[in-house]
Amino acid sequence: MNYQQLDEYLRKLDSIEEIQIKTRENINDFDGHELILESGSEIPRMREEYFFDKGPIFISKHHRFADMPLHLHSFIEINYVYSGTCKQNINGKEVTLTRGQVCLLDKDVPHGIPALGEDDILINIIMKKETFSHSFIGHLGNTGIVSNFLANAVSENQRHDHYILFHSQDNEHLQSIIENMMCEFFGDRDYSYEMVKFYLPVMFTELMRVYQLDKNFEMTRLSGRATIIELLHYIEEHYKDCSLTSLAEKFSFNPNYLGNMLKERTGMTFLELVQMQRMIRASALLKNTNRGIDDIAFEVGYESSSFFHRKFKSHFGCTPNQFRKKGK
Repeated sequence: MNYQQLDEYLRKLDSIEEIQIKTRENINDFDGHELILESGSEIPRMREEYFFDKGPIFISKHHRFADMPLHLHSFIEINYVYSGTCKQNINGKEVTLTRGQVCLLDKDVPHGIPALGEDDILINIIMKKETFSHSFIGHLGNTGIVSNFLANAVSENQRHDHYILFHSQDNEHLQSIIENMMCEFFGDRDYSYEMVKFYLPVMFTELMRVYQLDKNFEMTRLSGRATIIELLHYIEEHYKDCSLTSLAEKFSFNPNYLGNMLKERTGMTFLELVQMQRMIRASALLKNTNRGIDDIAFEVGYESSSFFHRKFKSHFGCTPNQFRKKGK
């Protein structure tokens, strides 16, 4: 399936839309058994067993022309506006998405969608919670302290606010990634589902860029000197020779104030952030090179190989040799 075929597929009325455009009443998929009302709950739950017969990821077009009632689900949902606009009621709050924007919804969040018009095409990408954690937090949290901070910030935001709206309307790269995923999922080629699974962490990585730009803008307004992302970027690049004092001088902070702010914003002290970056760098060298372990220890800032071994085992739960064997 190419982009033109995808566009035709998404704009064409499916069998449910052909009914809903006449009746303006919502029809559940799967013979009306998609939503169930659990004991003690006033909001029906969407049954996940209908979606994951191929695997832990499912992509569908939201049916237009009728209200989708308030409901819950036990999986992570990503809404992508392919065309037009979409209003949603998320946990009692009205949220409007425009073309190209993405909304990430946590599980067990009550949400409903008023009827979409003919040009309003909403794509649902759903996945099990563990798939989200593995593809997003697990993958990105091991690439550096900046990505680790952002991945956990997204996860924390999701738990507290129940959803995240990504202002990705101008990000053509992200839109291409999602549309490529749809071409694979809705198409009928060999290894299509495997391609979707490969695209998933790429999509999340691009969403991190969008999230970072949003948060940098917010934090720049709060601080005239530096954002937390800029501070973490500097530690990530200078972890071998950076000290709290030199970091404070670089960004015109009092060292004690800066140390307290890092702890408050990241949950880690300056030394713990440096230690984490050393471990992330060491793990990458163990997986992607054949360099000796003593050489890697020196490369990431440890003069004592035995001290490096102790720190590595404390962080990863295995020795550097064991880690390398697992990676291979």
